[in-house]
Amino acid sequence: MTYPAPFVAQNDRERRVIAQAESTALVAAEHAARHDRDGTFPIEGLAELAHSGYLALAIPHALGGGGASVTQMVLGNLALARGDASLGLVVAMHTALVGRLRDSGIWPAAHFERLGQAIAAARADRGALINSLASEPELGSPSRGGLPATTATRAASGWRIAGRKTFASGSSVLRWGLISATAHIEDAEPYLANFLIPMATRGVRIEPTWDTLGMRATCSHTVVLDDVEVAAEAELPRVTAAADSLPHERAWSLCVSAVYLGVAEAARDFAVQFARDRKPTALGGKSIASLPNIRERVGHMDLLLFQARGVLVSSARAWDAAPTPAMDAALAAAKVITSNTAVAIVEEAMRLVGGSSLDRALPLERHYRDVRGGLHHPPQDDAALALFARQALDAD
Repeated sequence: MTYPAPFVAQNDRERRVIAQAESTALVAAEHAARHDRDGTFPIEGLAELAHSGYLALAIPHALGGGGASVTQMVLGNLALARGDASLGLVVAMHTALVGRLRDSGIWPAAHFERLGQAIAAARADRGALINSLASEPELGSPSRGGLPATTATRAASGWRIAGRKTFASGSSVLRWGLISATAHIEDAEPYLANFLIPMATRGVRIEPTWDTLGMRATCSHTVVLDDVEVAAEAELPRVTAAADSLPHERAWSLCVSAVYLGVAEAARDFAVQFARDRKPTALGGKSIASLPNIRERVGHMDLLLFQARGVLVSSARAWDAAPTPAMDAALAAAKVITSNTAVAIVEEAMRLVGGSSLDRALPLERHYRDVRGGLHHPPQDDAALALFARQALDAD
């Protein structure tokens, strides 16, 4: 689909990021069906991203990275997800966390510098990825609050951490996990803490529990921490909305929303090509693209894409131009609109293609399964509604 100028790359920097993502998407697309079927991580695409420096785009220039903006990563991730949604999602989560850390400045400078330099230097094999590991069976979504069952007990040498983390996206390829835990120091009141733990640390292991409908190749297995010992400095300030003077978390989460819209774009492109190629004998050599109902469905998909991409990209551009706390509701709304509309677009593509849309030999059924993850990652509909209601009803 061709978008108007505000919703596409506007400068050479944005075009370069998109080109990097598109190059990897071509490689990843060749292997996507196999990794989805086997539940294995798309390492071929990850190697391409590491080599090109894409994984370090959100790292500051001074540390060897690309200093990318939210908009640049949104545009890149849109293109990347068209090749493989699972790869796009894990990379987007990595980038969103790095971007929040960079812009919020919540970590001590020395810690972030070490992390950034390590990511920027890792250009071989799988590169260096980080993700926040916070979900637990009893806790549910971390965005809902509550103290985790994972515990961190202060010891003479530092901390001893024990617990289980579910939905650990990218678990098999991560270099670090940012682990949330309930911290206990002698008789003091327990508190919620974060710990940066290398996944190679003794006592960290992965249970292969991820067997889901969609995003199967993210390898979001369960990470088990069996009395893991870390130094005292492994504890780092938590990256939370409450700790930010600006809503960095919502802003950088647009990079994740872009993945789901990228899936919708891929589904739309497949459906359009299917309509051009499908020539039933009843049409005397014409394709179904000539039928009014098919043309109406394509028009509807493109209208939805125009709306969703407009909200997503314009919100990212507005944030990059002038980040402000007043954008909190708009950022939440952009996530909800993007993910919900992406689902509607893929469903429209399924209706256009018909029974063949369920064929596992074709990519459309995978797009249908993958895009639904956006509805729960994280759940934001009620947050957006609450923020808009507050603006409308509690205004002076």
